[in-house]
Amino acid sequence: MVSRANDFGVCRERRENISSEKAIGFRHTGIIVENMYESQYFYQNLLGLVVIQDYSDDSKYINEVLGLTNGKIHMVKLKTEDGYIIELLDYVNHPTDFINAPFYNIGTSHIAFTVKNATRMYNTLINAGINVISKPLLSSEKTAKVFFCTDPNGIRVELVEIVKK
Repeated sequence: MVSRANDFGVCRERRENISSEKAIGFRHTGIIVENMYESQYFYQNLLGLVVIQDYSDDSKYINEVLGLTNGKIHMVKLKTEDGYIIELLDYVNHPTDFINAPFYNIGTSHIAFTVKNATRMYNTLINAGINVISKPLLSSEKTAKVFFCTDPNGIRVELVEIVKK
């Protein structure tokens, strides 16, 4: 069988590991935001993440590594209790628009966080006026209570409470 590359040059069929290198950990997820204040409030004050960095960068490095010209980025990194990092990015002089795509569209569909109590988190988000997609529901496997909401940028966020057996 012949391997075919998609438009990005990635083979759809893999027969062997051709790389001597491998990813050794998950570093962070970057989210481009429309409003840094609202986004930081959501992740920090509602979800309880802790700010570990807040800075702006318009250096030659940041422009070169991102392939930008005259880019200026305001970045806020927030961390969960278990070390998961969200990086909020405001491209100050490169405004962007939100592209609304369905859950099943190719690309990143959502980010997920573990919570201690899905019902309490659901109520917190409802009371804060956050767009909540569903109520907490017991998963098909009966191992978790799960619900979805959207952050201030329309990014889908899954909130999961692990159910003890």
